[in-house]
Amino acid sequence: MDPSTISTIADLLAASGPYGLVCVLAWAFWRVNEKKDRQLRALYDQVVELSETQTAAITKVEAALVALKEAIADLRRG
Repeated sequence: MDPSTISTIADLLAASGPYGLVCVLAWAFWRVNEKKDRQLRALYDQVVELSETQTAAITKVEAALVALKEAIADLRRG
């Protein structure tokens, strides 16, 4: 930030008093929460993707086990 911006913010806070400070703090809090929400959404999307991949893998393993069981049963009969 350049010094003119800092003096402008300082002038704005001096003119608005405690209400200006409350507004600035509320805005900063909102921005931090917005960033955290974005990160949580990204994490949730990753968890969903991993869960879908894991479910597909488990389904394939179950199908392979059933096929193996049937093949063993056929060998015993034949």
